[in-house]
Amino acid sequence: MAAAKSEIVYKPKYNGSMRFAMFLYPVWIALFGYFLYQALVTRSYNPEGFLAVVFGIMVFSLPFRVFRQASFDDKITVKRYLLPDLVIEYKDITSFDKMSLSTPKTGISLYMLTYDSHEEFEKIIHGLMSARKIKLKKK
Repeated sequence: MAAAKSEIVYKPKYNGSMRFAMFLYPVWIALFGYFLYQALVTRSYNPEGFLAVVFGIMVFSLPFRVFRQASFDDKITVKRYLLPDLVIEYKDITSFDKMSLSTPKTGISLYMLTYDSHEEFEKIIHGLMSARKIKLKKK
């Protein structure tokens, strides 16, 4: 009987402020639409225009900062909430620090993870480095 490949699945746990932001995401979308509408109707830059920009930044940046899970098998597959899955080859990884796991084209943001969740992710990465799957590139 052939040995089955062991796939490691990591599910991030975000701190309270990020969980609160994720909970309010539908409200941000509604407020962005409302303030954008108000700015377009008045055709002038007023507080509604400023608030449309602020809520627009929050609406469009959140999906790039959070993910549902990361699977470590032959490649790293990151399942995100509103965006398509991100596939990262081990050989493409250039750096790993407290804020992100980086490649030349993309990366995984580790910002706003709880301490325990970050330690779990770091343990997985160091295990892969020990197994020589990941070789960080020198700068």
